[in-house]
Amino acid sequence: MDIFLDLDVIINNPVNIVLAVIVVDIFALILTRNNLVGEVIKEWYDKFTIGAFIADVCSISFGIFLSLILFKYVLPKNSFNLITFIISVVIIQLIHDLTFATIVNYYPEKQNNMMDLFKKYVGEHSWKILLVDASMMISSVLLIYLFYQLDNVIIYTLLAFSLYFAMFLLY
Repeated sequence: MDIFLDLDVIINNPVNIVLAVIVVDIFALILTRNNLVGEVIKEWYDKFTIGAFIADVCSISFGIFLSLILFKYVLPKNSFNLITFIISVVIIQLIHDLTFATIVNYYPEKQNNMMDLFKKYVGEHSWKILLVDASMMISSVLLIYLFYQLDNVIIYTLLAFSLYFAMFLLY
């Protein structure tokens, strides 16, 4: 695997990014359904089902896309490689999580069901959320690099199967 994969190759095929994030979130769903994570995560998927899944996929994807924007428009292109990509997505994820936790803490209760559940989540897991989210970001980036080694027909087949399988885990 070339750790100096071309930035434009990644940016021009976002399906691999979204597929990687979906696969990582399916792994989280499997852990949840086997009671290997906290109660609030189980409640998250039980209560919000497809909405929870989409929110997770969008959140992780957003951090990865922001990192790609940094490399495309701010950082020198020759600085892009697997290690710097991982570092950048984890830094973006940390900034996101800490900002989001601050918003959640100051958000009034009983105004938004998701925000109320996030308050419980922060209370249950505290700083460990940062480690879990960082591991999800890192796993997603590693899968992105793996998926760029595969033919598009395999990628689209994996995407269809992943979404199909996720529905069974959610419901």
